[in-house]
Amino acid sequence: MVNLPMNSPIEHMALPEGASIYSRKVARSGHISYEGRPYFISKALAGRYIRLIVLGDRLIVDASIPLHKEYPLL
Repeated sequence: MVNLPMNSPIEHMALPEGASIYSRKVARSGHISYEGRPYFISKALAGRYIRLIVLGDRLIVDASIPLHKEYPLL
């Protein structure tokens, strides 16, 4: 079962056998929901999509945000 945004770099992740991957949008309160239960992630990530990895009885949150900025040097 996979539920990922189109631009997700899943091909770069090595996941254990049996892991399921989902994406969730972080609410303004900093929470996400998984299987009807709320989990507080961070208000700093409000509005962003994060990756959830479900492995056995664990819910792993991957909130890595790639950032590339470029500034002209004057």
